[in-house]
Amino acid sequence: MRPMWGTPWPLWLRVAVGPRRMRLLCIWVGALLAASSSALLSVAAPIRVALSRHVPSERVVPPRDDALGPSQTHWVRHRALSEAHDTMQLRKEAHDPRRLSSFPRDKRVPLKNYGNVQYIGQVSFGNPPQKMDMVFDTGSSDTWIPGVDCLTCGSHNQFQYALSSTFLDTQEKFFDAYGSGSVSGTIVVDTVTVGGYKVDNVKFGVIDDETEKLQVFIADGIFGMAFEGLARISRPTLFTQLAQQNPEINNMFAFYLTPEAYRAGSELHIGGYDLSVVGVNASFHYTPVVKLPEFDAFMYWTVRMNHFSGRNDSINICDPFCFAIVDTGTSLISVPEGQYAQVMMAISDGLNCVDVDCDGVSIHEFPTLRFGMEPDNVFLLQPRDYVMCYGWGQCRIQFQSTSDEWWILGDVFIKTYYTLFDADNMRVGFACDGDFCTGGRGDIYGGYDDDDWFQAWADAFLVGSCFAAASMFLFVFYMNQQDEDGEDVIGGSVDRPPKRLQPNDPMMPLLYGDDHDFQRSNNGTMVTHGPRSSQATFLPVVRASSYEEARRNFASLPSPDSPMSGEATSPGGSHEVSV
Repeated sequence: MRPMWGTPWPLWLRVAVGPRRMRLLCIWVGALLAASSSALLSVAAPIRVALSRHVPSERVVPPRDDALGPSQTHWVRHRALSEAHDTMQLRKEAHDPRRLSSFPRDKRVPLKNYGNVQYIGQVSFGNPPQKMDMVFDTGSSDTWIPGVDCLTCGSHNQFQYALSSTFLDTQEKFFDAYGSGSVSGTIVVDTVTVGGYKVDNVKFGVIDDETEKLQVFIADGIFGMAFEGLARISRPTLFTQLAQQNPEINNMFAFYLTPEAYRAGSELHIGGYDLSVVGVNASFHYTPVVKLPEFDAFMYWTVRMNHFSGRNDSINICDPFCFAIVDTGTSLISVPEGQYAQVMMAISDGLNCVDVDCDGVSIHEFPTLRFGMEPDNVFLLQPRDYVMCYGWGQCRIQFQSTSDEWWILGDVFIKTYYTLFDADNMRVGFACDGDFCTGGRGDIYGGYDDDDWFQAWADAFLVGSCFAAASMFLFVFYMNQQDEDGEDVIGGSVDRPPKRLQPNDPMMPLLYGDDHDFQRSNNGTMVTHGPRSSQATFLPVVRASSYEEARRNFASLPSPDSPMSGEATSPGGSHEVSV
C-alpha cells in the first residue's frame, strides 16, 4: 500500500480521520473559534446576569438520602430509574398486537437482558421457595446453585438448605468445568419451581467453591437444558422431569431474546412456543438434531451447517458440512481455530480490521452472512445482527475462535431468530417472518442508526466546545478584572498612568507632555518614567498671566527629548532647577 504521508495534507487528513470525523472536526473547531473570538472581544464589557431565588413548591418533598452514602444513593437512584424503564417498556409491549397471544402466562419465564451478554431468569428452589437468578443454558445439562457454606461465591444469592422442609443431602460430591471456570460441591434433592410449574425430587448441585471468573458472573447459578448424556449431576435433567410430572407440558421450550441491550421483553417459553413475538406470518424452519461423531449419545443441541459464506457467496467454508451447537449460554458465535482465519477474511476483507476489531468503518461496509442448514434452510445475518459499533467508525465483529472442532451458534444468532428446542421431535426450529429468513433484528447502536449515532456525537462535542469556550471567556474576563483592580504591585505602590493634573491657580497653568509618575514642587515637576527608572527628568513649571503667554514661553524651552543633565532653562534665559 502506498504511504499516505506523500499526499497533500487535506487529502491525508480526510483519509486519516474519515468523512464523518472530518465533519465533526470542522464543527468542533468552528464552534470553539467562534465562541473564543466572541469571548475575547467582549471581555471589556461586564456581564450582568439577573438572579432570582427559586422557592421550591411546598408539595415537593426532598428524598431521604441522609441514611445513605453518596455512592449508595447514586446506586439506588440508578436502580430505580432502570426498574422504571423496564416497567414502561413492559407496558408498551403489553399493547403491541404481536404480543397479544393465547400462550399461557405460567409458561413464560421473563428474562433480563444484560448487555446482550447474559439473559437471566428466576427459578425457585426448596420449600418454601428461595429465588435464584439463573442462566438457562442449552450448552450444558447440570443445574447448580450456590450454597450458604460457599465462601468463594462473591455476592451471589445463596441457598439456605436448612430452611427447606423438602431438602435431602445425598452426600455425593461433584465437579463441573465450563469455558469460564469450574465449580464443586454436593449433590442434593429438593423441589424446584419454574414459571408456574413445580417439580419434585430434582437432583441438582449446591456448590461450596467456584473459580474467580464465576464469582463475577451476574447469575447465581446455571439451569442446564441440554441432553442427559452430558449430565453429571442432574439425571434425568430438570426439564425432562418437568415434562414428565406435568403432562400438559410438551418436551420443548423456546427462547425469545431481545436484540437491544438491557431491553425488557426476553422470555423463555416452557412446553410450547409463541410465534406472535415474531410476526403474523411467522413460521419455523426446522433442522434435525444430530450426534457429534465422537459421542454415542445425544449430548448437545447439535445441527449440521452445509453452508457458510461472507463477502463472496461462492466460497463455502462449510463444504460439505460443519457441526454447530445451538447454545444460549454462549454470547458470541464461535468458530473452530482451523477455520477462524478464513471466516474472518470472508467478513472483513477490504476493511481496516485487526482480528475482530475494526476502525474507520461503517456498518454498511460489512457483508451479509449466509448460514445453510440441513435439509435446505438458509438463514441470513445482516451486519447489524453480528457487528457491534461504538461510534467514531469503531466496530467489533461478534465472532470468536474456539479450540473445539465444532461451531457454536450463541446469543448473537439466537436473538436474530426466535429459537425452538423440540426434544419430542429432536429438532431445532428458527422462526422467520415469512418464507425467507433475512435477519436484520440487531440493534448495533442501542437505539441509534449510523447517521443518528454520528449526530449524537456531533451534538455532544458541540455542547462540549461551547462549554470550553465559555470557560475560556470567564477566565479571560477574570484576569482582565484582576488587571484593572491592581497590576504590578511593587513596594506597596501601584504602577498605573496618572490622572491629568489641574493647576491650583488658573493663572499658573502646568504644561507637560507625558503621562508618568510625578512629584510636584514650587518650581517644577520631576518625572521618574516608571518605578524601574534610575534617572529623573525635570520638567519646568511655566508661569504666565494667560494660557497663550504660557504657550509662547514654553516654545522657547529646550525639547523634552534633549539631554538636560538635571537642569532646565527658565523663561528669562537664566538656569534654574526644580527640586
